[in-house]
Amino acid sequence: MLNIVLLCQFGASTGMLAERIKTAAAKRGEEAIVNAYSFSRIRDVIDGADVILLGPQIRFQKAALEKEYADKGVPFTVIDTQAYGMLNGDRIYSDAKARIEEYNKG
Repeated sequence: MLNIVLLCQFGASTGMLAERIKTAAAKRGEEAIVNAYSFSRIRDVIDGADVILLGPQIRFQKAALEKEYADKGVPFTVIDTQAYGMLNGDRIYSDAKARIEEYNKG
């Protein structure tokens, strides 16, 4: 089971998206814990995460987050703007899984 953490500016805009991602996982016969939080909560939610997905509005934070939390062993990725806008949970779930695989290969 994957633990996917979504971060955006205030945590509100990704709430519906989290549900779409859960649905996409379920349609594949997979389980995923998907929760959305405000960017300011990262310290509270990073432990146990398999991937951190950043909303497009905070994409500029990615490099700093990767540096600050490098010791956590969690990959970060920015959600594709078009998939985000269309609430395309299937695409975002696929992208999250691909990012985890890429990260684990080193």
